Amino acid sequence: GQSAFTLGAMAAGLVAGLMIYFITDTWLGADKNVPLAIAAGQFIAAAFAGAILLAGPGAILRAIAAATVTALLVSAPSYYLAKITAGPANVGAFPFIFWIWIGQPIAGYVLLALAKAIIDEGFPPRYNPLFLNGLTFPLIVAGAGLFAGLAFVLLLAWGILLKTLNVPAFTEIFSDPLFFFPFLGAIGALSIAMMRGMETVLNALRFLLLLFSRIAMPIMAAFSLTLLIVLAANGPDPLYNRAYGSGILLGLSFAGMLIFNGVYQNGEGAPPPLWLRLSTIAALISFPFYTSLAAYAFWMRIGEYGLTPPRVIGLAMTGLALAYSAVCIAGVLSELKWRTKRWMPLVAPLNSLMAALWVVVLIALASPIANPWAISAKSQERLVRDGLIAAEDFDYGYLAFELGEPGQKALARLEALDDHPDAAAIKAGVDRARTASSYYNYKREQTNQRREQTQYDGLERQQ
Repeated sequence: GQSAFTLGAMAAGLVAGLMIYFITDTWLGADKNVPLAIAAGQFIAAAFAGAILLAGPGAILRAIAAATVTALLVSAPSYYLAKITAGPANVGAFPFIFWIWIGQPIAGYVLLALAKAIIDEGFPPRYNPLFLNGLTFPLIVAGAGLFAGLAFVLLLAWGILLKTLNVPAFTEIFSDPLFFFPFLGAIGALSIAMMRGMETVLNALRFLLLLFSRIAMPIMAAFSLTLLIVLAANGPDPLYNRAYGSGILLGLSFAGMLIFNGVYQNGEGAPPPLWLRLSTIAALISFPFYTSLAAYAFWMRIGEYGLTPPRVIGLAMTGLALAYSAVCIAGVLSELKWRTKRWMPLVAPLNSLMAALWVVVLIALASPIANPWAISAKSQERLVRDGLIAAEDFDYGYLAFELGEPGQKALARLEALDDHPDAAAIKAGVDRARTASSYYNYKREQTNQRREQTQYDGLERQQ
């Protein structure tokens, strides 16, 4: 029953917390193999939390197996990225930060939603259970996080109160990692199990989310059409001239994607009311246009400044948004058959494919398959090698201090370009990057040299 499941989940969370404590104390505390400690901790947390989310009557072993595979898929990239970031070579941490805060949660969430659909109904999973899991899991995790946070605050308040009453021992116990990690693990697992049992609350929350989507869709459609009209009248240059114009367009694309799926729901219903149906069609027609504008904005930046790790990831996200344009077009085309019993039937299977594509792309970005540092180093190298940026103006320090080992290899290849027309300037730039103690010092020296060169040129003109 629910009580046995809740107690079992709490016990599992307690064990997971103890395991994470020993990993933290043995590896992180002793500063030994930090990347492996990070990955192992994430694996344990993801495996136990995933098993509690997926478990059901008669499906305990399948839930454990699916959660273990999911945990391995999302923790292995963490080890790979952490090892690069913590390595001896200078490297920017953006890919690791993106993976930890965005890529890993999304990939794990989609994998668990797919796994639950397969466990419940077999392979290949239908879109109906995939949508239901995709809508429900964030609610469960958010509710569990709220419960665990409140329990932690109460624990702290209790400890402070006892300390004011001259009983400091409990405060010391509460702050001890040997208590802290198992407590959080048990409370987190208990909260997930409790949220899973609150079907009435989950139904209400699902209803509110879907209601919000229906309200937001006509607003989104009106905004999208207005944006396209303004862009057609004024041109896209003002948007492209903004530093984050492409990011704004990309954010609108993802917001429209979520709102549309909230309106579409599980793909098994009849068409919605006319006002909602027409506004959805308008939004779907607009979607490919502003995702294409976002892609073009990224392409302009890349052509001018080359790839960097943030741009590699941004380009991949733009590619996913563009891929979803196919789903939008399929939805609009299916509306040619207006009197249909099932609304936009092509969208459901395409949504399932898009879910799998998201997982593949996110994991690839956190693996050697699409290493953002290596891709960026080759792109930056090409800029100076092909004369797209003058050798005197190129930022060799970015290769040396932001792109790690791939950047160092790119510097070595540039240094070996003896037959290049600007070989002397390239070698001088490489030497400046290698002798600088930090990226900040390199940039300061480069700025001083440019200032001195400008003053010298001015004197030459006066004479």
